[in-house]
Amino acid sequence: MKKSTMLVYKCIVVLFLAVENVFCSKSFVIVADTTASMREEIEILKNNIQSVLDAARNRNFANYILLPFGDDDVGPTIDRTNPDSLLNLILQIEVSGGRDCPEDSLAAVEKALQISKPGSNIYVFTDAQAKSHSRLQSVKNLCQNRGSQVVIFQSGKCVPRGLSEYDTANAYYEVANSCGGSVFHFHLGNLHHAFKYMREIISVEWSNVNSYIELSGRRRFTYVMDVYTKDFIVAVSGHYPKITITNSLGYSPQTEKIVDTYAFLVIRVVNPGKGEELTADISCQGTAFTTIYRRKEINFQVGFSPLKPKNLQETSARPLPNVTSYMLISLLEESSLELLSVQLQKDKEENIMLQYHPLDGKKNLYVAEVLIASYRSFKVFITCRDTETQQEIVGYSAVLEPQSNEDGKTGSLNGAPVADLLEPESLLVEYGADYTGACKVKSKAKPDIWWENDAAETLLSESAFLQYPSTYISYVKIERANRNQTVFCKCKNGDGEDAVSFYLYINRTFTFEIKEYPTDTTIEFGNEGKLFCKANTYPEADIKWYHNDTLIEESENIQIDENELLIKSMSIEDTGEYRCEIANSVKSESYTANVYISGLEPPQIKLEKTEFILKPGEFTEEDCVIIQGIPDPDVTWKYKPEISSSDYVPLPDGVIVDGKSLKIPAAEIEHEGFYICEAVNLIGTDSQNVNVKVQYAPKIRNGDEDKTVREGDMVELPCDVDAVPKANVHWEMYQDDVIMAFNDRHRTDDRHTHIFPARYNDSGIYRCIAENEMGSALRTVMLNVLVPPYIEHLRWENMIVTAGTTLVLPCNVTYGNPVPSTKWEYISPKFETTVLLRSQAMGKLDLVLGNITRRQEGTYQCVAENVVGPDSIKLNVKVKN
Repeated sequence: MKKSTMLVYKCIVVLFLAVENVFCSKSFVIVADTTASMREEIEILKNNIQSVLDAARNRNFANYILLPFGDDDVGPTIDRTNPDSLLNLILQIEVSGGRDCPEDSLAAVEKALQISKPGSNIYVFTDAQAKSHSRLQSVKNLCQNRGSQVVIFQSGKCVPRGLSEYDTANAYYEVANSCGGSVFHFHLGNLHHAFKYMREIISVEWSNVNSYIELSGRRRFTYVMDVYTKDFIVAVSGHYPKITITNSLGYSPQTEKIVDTYAFLVIRVVNPGKGEELTADISCQGTAFTTIYRRKEINFQVGFSPLKPKNLQETSARPLPNVTSYMLISLLEESSLELLSVQLQKDKEENIMLQYHPLDGKKNLYVAEVLIASYRSFKVFITCRDTETQQEIVGYSAVLEPQSNEDGKTGSLNGAPVADLLEPESLLVEYGADYTGACKVKSKAKPDIWWENDAAETLLSESAFLQYPSTYISYVKIERANRNQTVFCKCKNGDGEDAVSFYLYINRTFTFEIKEYPTDTTIEFGNEGKLFCKANTYPEADIKWYHNDTLIEESENIQIDENELLIKSMSIEDTGEYRCEIANSVKSESYTANVYISGLEPPQIKLEKTEFILKPGEFTEEDCVIIQGIPDPDVTWKYKPEISSSDYVPLPDGVIVDGKSLKIPAAEIEHEGFYICEAVNLIGTDSQNVNVKVQYAPKIRNGDEDKTVREGDMVELPCDVDAVPKANVHWEMYQDDVIMAFNDRHRTDDRHTHIFPARYNDSGIYRCIAENEMGSALRTVMLNVLVPPYIEHLRWENMIVTAGTTLVLPCNVTYGNPVPSTKWEYISPKFETTVLLRSQAMGKLDLVLGNITRRQEGTYQCVAENVVGPDSIKLNVKVKN
């Protein structure tokens, strides 16, 4: 088949507004031209149809049909029950044949209408016009009788011989008009847009579909978007279609373009159900075809119970299998709706019309009886009438399934039951009226459920299993109520019990009589105290208590009974203003009283010891004894290394606080310090400290040293001793391993510093020795006293000797530190100096002059010298013959 290079565009406008046979099972049908000229179209179909089938899954189609056709043949029909099977069939389509230009497409549409279920969706894909119009009337009759929708997608144009262009195009338009569908012309380049349109149309049930044929030029449509309108789509197929939508004020509502090509325009109105009037102005060039789609829907909920419920709270979302249940229908719309019909659809085929009735005169609540077998899914369809507009609207639920005994089955099969009250905590009933109350009970094991009042009277009740795995429903029937009472729903099983309650007020003559009100009182600390607030009222009044303008809730210390407030143990927090507020629906009064406290006293503590002297590893414990303090003070132990420290530091490692006691399991030096016990209450604070000392051998903080001084310097040798208990400290001095006694020049102060003026004989080893019962410590100081040399002076300075004799000149160096160097010098009459003798030792250095002559006359000088200084002696020698 040869494709035409020109397309004649017709303008087609489609608004979707209703779907008939909404409760019937429907078919999804693809009618495909499989001639060779359709090769590219079939490939596009294969590549895009899955998204359409995915959208169709939620529509609950009864079957999925593929119907191929060619020049002269239609079929075979291939019928499947799920979309995946249809997809596999489409992917296997092969094109062939097709010698003639037009195809027998109307025969294929006729066949599709005959084999599909009423209300089906039929989509035709072809590139040619219909070969014959002989079947046109039959197709139109089938469309109207069966209520199916036919949408034709044509990607080419071929006019058969003997027929005009108008006649061939008009055949498809008449089919679409009769079948609530449309005809769309596409180039291959934009054929994929057809599937966007299909997804939108197939995904929901449309309430109305109106089609308009032979629209040319411009046309206006007006619709009122009531609260039931959930979706509104306008589609225009033709040459350069345009759609303009405005409201009564001339403003354009928010819209969404689904498809927008030069031959096809589809627009959705976003959030249409606002009660406003919308006008759609539609235009295109040339002949047009208009269809308008609208979906209206009612929001409703359903619940199920084996016992007749009063509201949805008393139901489960799914029915019990094989049990006759009450189905409660709740219409959620605020407008005035009247329920017209309720239908149950089971497994796509079976439809059951249910009998229903209003629930005890409650607005928008209806009840019907149903029986659902195990493992059968179903949907609920309803039809309602708006009593103001008289329009009928449908609604349908999601697919529902009965409960299974495997639902929620997790965890242990044991556990006490839990009761849940389904009534207000208090309610007012007319005197003599009947009232039915409800509660739910959750229990793994089947519980005993019963109702009783505050007089311990058992009340008439009825209970049943409601929901897997463990929920029961129970009702109490109170007949001819004549007194105020608390009504209890109680339950128990082998693992425990539970109860919930509500208060039933009886409507009587108004009464508001105050019997007792609170007055100022003083309560001793720790004692019990009561405030009273009692009234005889009707309607029954609520009594609320406030403490310092804050609503009081019961606690471990505060108990509120019907007419009194009990303070179990008075504390400072309980002082202040109390207000009793009595109020019912008619009147309220309040009374205040001040509560004071007595018997308070500040804390006072006592420690048995204020000092501990411990040996390393020794255990000790100190109790912080509370002598007085009301209320009981909080006791803490704190620590300071020195009492003069301004800040506390954390307790040392190894120190334990046990209640009010401080424990040192094994004393260490690091545990020394001051431990403070502090007691605090609301009245004041008291504290005492204990000094912990740990015995240890003496430690001398000064190290050993070598010390050098000069004779005459004041020498101070410190010995800073740390010891517990206090050490005995003394100094010793050794010279050549011989201990030397100190004379009066030497003294030691109270800090054990040894002090003396240095003398030439004070060089030696000084030792500070510190001792206590834990051990001893030693400090050694090597003292070196630097002393200038000293030569013993002679009794004469001039000597006359006889020539030829021997002269001995003495030079005795008695001391000097370090050891001085000594020498004899000769100073001639001409003052020339010659060194005659040297020595590096202490003691005598004699100069011997033998066989002396006059040439040796002159001055002889002995000089001793070290780093401290020199000393010398001189002799003038005269020689005579």
